[in-house]
Amino acid sequence: MQGVFKRNGGMTSLTQEQKEEIVRLYKLKVMNKNIATILNISKHLVNNYIYKEYLLTNERAKNTCSHMKSADHVLELYKKGIPYKEIMYITGVKYHHLCEILKLTDHRRVHGLSIKIVRQIENMVAENRRTCDIAKELDLDYNRVSHWVRKAKKEGVH
Repeated sequence: MQGVFKRNGGMTSLTQEQKEEIVRLYKLKVMNKNIATILNISKHLVNNYIYKEYLLTNERAKNTCSHMKSADHVLELYKKGIPYKEIMYITGVKYHHLCEILKLTDHRRVHGLSIKIVRQIENMVAENRRTCDIAKELDLDYNRVSHWVRKAKKEGVH
């Protein structure tokens, strides 16, 4: 197929035939640069059509955000402290969609440690205190403290 295209006010546009051929080749998993070579048009024109027109209007793209329908339920379960795997099982949402939904909220189960607390942990490590004692004294979760203890022992106290 010869790459026939028309120009409209400086903008290059594709013919209907080219659009259909781009979609057909795209569905066959042909690389965009190869589609451009086959149709004798620029790679940018192919990319622009695929990502700015085709994927925004086809049925597959309309359904890709179906996980957002259960976003409220996912956030509700997350705020209750239910583990990710259980949330995924209950809602049927995949892990990467779950992460995408959780980015929408500012609610976090685990809050970061302040620099002051990290320095306290490092100083206690320097005093050869045990991890469980540090966690108990600072009223922190053992696993969070053990992370910083390991880091302090490995890198030394700053």
